[in-house]
Amino acid sequence: MDTNLAQAEAAVCEMTKQGKIIEGIDQYYADHCVFTEADGSSRLNKAAQRAHLAGFFASLKSFDGATLHAHSVGDNVGMSEWTFKMTGGDGKAIVWNEVLVRKWQNGKVVSEKYYVQS
Repeated sequence: MDTNLAQAEAAVCEMTKQGKIIEGIDQYYADHCVFTEADGSSRLNKAAQRAHLAGFFASLKSFDGATLHAHSVGDNVGMSEWTFKMTGGDGKAIVWNEVLVRKWQNGKVVSEKYYVQS
């Protein structure tokens, strides 16, 4: 296993747990990174993802936490299982259970895909 990849994956996960998701994207993602949602829709670069998340987080009343349940690093791939808890602008609880798969190249994430758990 690539030690640098394991360290970078761990750092991205730690930033996510701290709610520093946009900062993690700024630091660890390639400009041309493709972000694919569970429904198949995608954003084709880091700037689009950053704008998408900034708008989403601005719509929330609060980001209440991210729990990392499992994490694995393989051949230029990192996978992590999460529960995200937030409060929407309307005061309703939002809970997402997701698996994220990141593909790495030259020290940067070049694709990230989200799988929703039921």
